Amino acid sequence: MTRIDTIAQCIACAPSPAAMEDGGPALSVHLLDTVGAWIAGRASGEGVQLAQLKERDARLPAVFDGSVLDAIALATATARLTEVDDIHMASCTTPGAVAILSALALAADAASGPLNASDSGRLAASIHAGYEVMTCLGEALSGPEILHNGIWPTLLLAPVTTAAVASKLLGLDVERTANALAIALTASNGRPGGSASAGVAAGPGTSARWLLLGMAARTGCAAALSAARGFSGDRTLLDGSAPAALHGIAFAPQFMEGFFRQGSAVQRTSIKPYCIAKHNVAAVQALKQMLQEGIAHASLSRIRVKLPPAHARMVGHHDIETSRLSRITSCAYNIALAGVSPQHLLDIQRQEPVRSAGMSLLARKVEVVADEQLQSLTPQAYPATVELFIGEEKVACKTVVDAWGDPTLPFDMVAAQSKFRRLTEGVIDDQVAAQVETLCSGLFDSATAPQALWGVLTGIDKAHRQRPVSHIPSDAPTRL
Repeated sequence: MTRIDTIAQCIACAPSPAAMEDGGPALSVHLLDTVGAWIAGRASGEGVQLAQLKERDARLPAVFDGSVLDAIALATATARLTEVDDIHMASCTTPGAVAILSALALAADAASGPLNASDSGRLAASIHAGYEVMTCLGEALSGPEILHNGIWPTLLLAPVTTAAVASKLLGLDVERTANALAIALTASNGRPGGSASAGVAAGPGTSARWLLLGMAARTGCAAALSAARGFSGDRTLLDGSAPAALHGIAFAPQFMEGFFRQGSAVQRTSIKPYCIAKHNVAAVQALKQMLQEGIAHASLSRIRVKLPPAHARMVGHHDIETSRLSRITSCAYNIALAGVSPQHLLDIQRQEPVRSAGMSLLARKVEVVADEQLQSLTPQAYPATVELFIGEEKVACKTVVDAWGDPTLPFDMVAAQSKFRRLTEGVIDDQVAAQVETLCSGLFDSATAPQALWGVLTGIDKAHRQRPVSHIPSDAPTRL
C-alpha cells in the first residue's frame, strides 16, 4: 500500500464521530471567519479584478464561467487575498480558504443536482479532511522551511486538499479517492514567483498570486471529479525519493502517523486578529499590551523586536512601497500601525501606505533582530520579544509565545462575530450579516443550510457586480 493509498483510506473512514463532535464548535468559528474573509475580499480592489475574470470584454473571452469549478477558483482566491484567513503554524499553511469554500461550493451545487452530497455530516467531514490533508502534508514537507525557499506551501497543497474535500463530500471509495489525490499531486506547483514578503515580482498589472491559488484549488476538485469517472494517477508520488524528484522537497513520513489521530486539525489552526503576516502577530500583541500599561509610544527612542531568524528575514524589512503584501509583512510598518493607527490593522485593502508623520517616526524606531533562542519554539508557535527603550534605557520588555487566536488562546464565536462585523461593515448591511452568522452557526445541523449560505454569498457577489468599480473608497480602512 502506498502512502497515498493510506491517506485515501483515512479520508474514506475518518473522522470519528467523537472527533467530529469535539471539533464542531471550532469548525463553526473558522467557517464564519473564512466567510467573512470572502465577503471583505469580494469588496476589495483585487477582489473586484478577480470577479471581472468572469466577464467578457470586446476583445477577450471570459476566463471563468458559471461552473462550480470556476466558482471554487474565484471564491478561494478572494478569501485568501485578504490575509485575514486562518493559518496552521506548524505547516505554515492556510487551510480555511481552500477547504471551507471548496466544500461549500460543491455542497451547494450537489444539493441541486444528481449528487446527494448535501448531508450536513458529510459536509463537515469533508472540511475536516481538507484541514487534515493540508496541515499534515504541510508538516511532512516542512512548510515553514520551504516557504523561505520560494515555495508557497498553501499553493503547493491546494490541489490535493480540494481533491480530499471533494472525494469525501462525494463519497468516493478508497480507490477513487487515492487516484484523485494522485492526479492532484501531479498537478501541484508551489512556486508563485517573487519573495515571501512581496508576493509575485512587482511589475505592471495585478499580482497573479491569488489567482494561482484559486486555479490550484480548481484543479484539485477537477481531479476528484475525474477520478470519480474512472481516471487514475500515479499513487507512488509520496513514496521513496518521489517527492524530492517531483519538487525537490524532502518528505518526513512520520507526520502522517498522526493523520486523523490527534483530534481535529481545525483546533490546531490559528485565527488572525488582523490583516498581517502571522509572523508579526505576537510582536504587535506585545507592543499593544505594553502601551496599554501606560507607556507612550511618542516617548520611545527605540523598539527592538526579536524574532526567530527565518521570521526576522521575512518581515524585518522597511519596504512598504513594493506591494500591498509588503505592507502586510513589514514588522516595522505594522508595529507603527499598532501604536499610531490601530484601526488600520484590519484594513485588507492596504492600497497605499499610511504616511502620517507619526507613522513614519514610529516605524523608523523599529529594529528587527534575529534571536536564536526563539527558534526552538517554532514552528508550533511564532513568538516575539519586544523591548522598549527611552534613550539608552530599556524601560519595558514582553515576550509573547501564544498570541490571541492561537490554539491555546482560541477565538470563540463571540470574538469571531466581532471580527466578522468589523470586516463586513459597509460591505453588507446588518440584516445580511446577521443572516450569514445564523447560517454559519447552524450550517452542520441542516442539510439545506449550505445551499442557503451559498445563495446569500451569490447574492452578495451579484450586488457587487451591479456596482461600478469606483464604489471602493480610498478610505475604506476607516470603515473596518
